[in-house]
Amino acid sequence: MCSFNGLRPRHRRKCILRFVVILLACVAAVQSQEAPQRSESASVRVHGQANLAVEPEQAQFDIGVVTQAATAKAAADQNTIQSDALVKQLATAFPSANIKSINFSINPNYQYPRDAPPTIAGYTAGNTVRLILDDISKLQTVIDIAIRSGANSINRLTFSLQNENAARAKALADAANQAQAAAEALAAALNLKLGRLLTVVEGQPVVVSPPRDFSFENLQSTNLAPVAVGAIDVHADVELTYELAPVAERFGAKRSSTGRSPTQAKQP
Repeated sequence: MCSFNGLRPRHRRKCILRFVVILLACVAAVQSQEAPQRSESASVRVHGQANLAVEPEQAQFDIGVVTQAATAKAAADQNTIQSDALVKQLATAFPSANIKSINFSINPNYQYPRDAPPTIAGYTAGNTVRLILDDISKLQTVIDIAIRSGANSINRLTFSLQNENAARAKALADAANQAQAAAEALAAALNLKLGRLLTVVEGQPVVVSPPRDFSFENLQSTNLAPVAVGAIDVHADVELTYELAPVAERFGAKRSSTGRSPTQAKQP
C-alpha cells in the first residue's frame, strides 16, 4: 500500500498509476467470473423440393411455309401468297389469337456438276407464321388449316401458362412446407424443438415445357396422329435453417407471482 505523505510529486504519480492498474485488473477479473458462459445454439438446415404437373393454358405454333421457283422474285411472291392465305384463315378461325410472320428468307439452290463450278438451279423462300393460341382444345383445327393453306411443317409447338406466377408460388410453398416438416421430424427425433427461423434460401422455380416437332411430308394426309398435350412441369427448391432448443425449455412449468408453479399454487 502506497502512502502519499512525504512523497515527492514524481513518486506520488507513480504510486497512483500503480494503484489504478491494480484496481482495473481486479475489476476485469471479477467481471470475467460473473459473466455467463455463452455457447452457440444448435441449428438444423433442411432442404425441400416440389414438382408440380400443371395443365397448359396456351399453345405456340411456328408454322413453316416453303416455296421454290426459278427466280428469287417468283419464289418470294409465291411464298407471300401462301403465307397470307395461312394468316387470313387462322385469323378467321381465331380472331383473338396473336398471329404474325417471322424469319422470312430467300436462298439460292445450287447444283454441283462434276468438273464444273456450282450453278444456281433456282431459289427457295421460307417464312414462319407464329400463332399463340389460348384455347388448347383447338390444336387439331390449327393443324388442319396449316395443311389446307399449303404450309410445309410445324417447326415448333410448345405449351405454356398464361400466368406462371401462381404455379411458381404454389411450388415454392410446397417446397417450404416439405422443408419445415423435415425440420420438425429431425427435431422430434433428437428430443429438441424448433426455435427461430434463421435463414431462407429460395431456388428459382423452373418451368419446363418440352417442345413438340411436326413435319408434313404429305400435305393431303389425313392420318396424322392426334397431338398429345401432356403437362407442364414446375420445380422449386427451398432451404431453411432453424435454431434448435431442448424440449424442456418449451414445456417447463411457468412460475406464478408467488414463486410456485401453477400446479403447486392449486395445492392447499
